[in-house]
Amino acid sequence: MQKEIFLVEDSADFRQIVRVIFDKFLPEYKIRSFQGAHELYKYMVLQSDENFRGRRPVLIILDLKMLTLSGLEVVKMLRKTPSNAVTQWQTIPIIMLSALANQEDINNCYLAGATSFFSKPVELDDLKQLLIRICHYWVDHNKLATVSTQSTSATVMKFHP
Repeated sequence: MQKEIFLVEDSADFRQIVRVIFDKFLPEYKIRSFQGAHELYKYMVLQSDENFRGRRPVLIILDLKMLTLSGLEVVKMLRKTPSNAVTQWQTIPIIMLSALANQEDINNCYLAGATSFFSKPVELDDLKQLLIRICHYWVDHNKLATVSTQSTSATVMKFHP
């Protein structure tokens, strides 16, 4: 079964380029594109329904500079959304991309809960290589924490000798 990755990006051209890269070079992943935060939010509401049978995203790639709601605000929203049986929003890796970002933007993204931050490559091959590295690291090799859906507080892990 393909692992699903969410792309939240307001540029239709960029979404199409990423889709082509995934289709040609990363077929083991399914890319689901959202044209902005409002579209993602509608999908999140669907996922919160107990009858939802969709897949949990294993990674979210998020544009920082979007017209209606910034990527920074989306990260804050995602990290505050309660987990459910399908999706644990607090632990899903969120990769921020931006063509233009200063150090303050980068710092704010990390403080809001972003997992990683990258500059958007200008060259197509550089973007392809970046997406390949991101997917292989964050999806194939990274191990996610699990959060109890019964409580919003962190679960204390007990170690046994």
